[in-house]
Amino acid sequence: MKRYILMILLLIPLISYAEIPAVVKLGKEAAKQEDVEHTSVGSFMLGMASKFADKEQRATFKMLDNIEMIECKNRAYAPKLVAQTLAIIENEGATFIGSQDDGKALNELYGVYSGDVIKELIIIVKSHTEGVAIVAMSGAIPTHRLAEIATIKR
Repeated sequence: MKRYILMILLLIPLISYAEIPAVVKLGKEAAKQEDVEHTSVGSFMLGMASKFADKEQRATFKMLDNIEMIECKNRAYAPKLVAQTLAIIENEGATFIGSQDDGKALNELYGVYSGDVIKELIIIVKSHTEGVAIVAMSGAIPTHRLAEIATIKR
């Protein structure tokens, strides 16, 4: 039994990376800057979160394999982070989905599609007061269920 648990734990790093490795690399590099945090949430942790989520949100968590979050409160570094993210978006051929300003931040959404399914969703959050955040979600997100992503709470 211990051997199987050890094998699963060894595989977790292999299955928890984002669809776009450049986002993971960007997060690790960005975290070296002052006032920048990088967080990776893999499929194992998403599975655990779904167990404790509200019944309505469980299906949303099941669409996702990985979430990469880069939070930047360093105003001097923020423009470079956005520029690097936009370069990754362009290199991957991501499509602009839309933007929304909720009064607190401007959210720009980009997606890498496979048919009607978004395999990688990249969100650039430009706060009106607190800096920038980059969120990349990997998985299989049907376009008609995209609105559910907004209901995920940190």
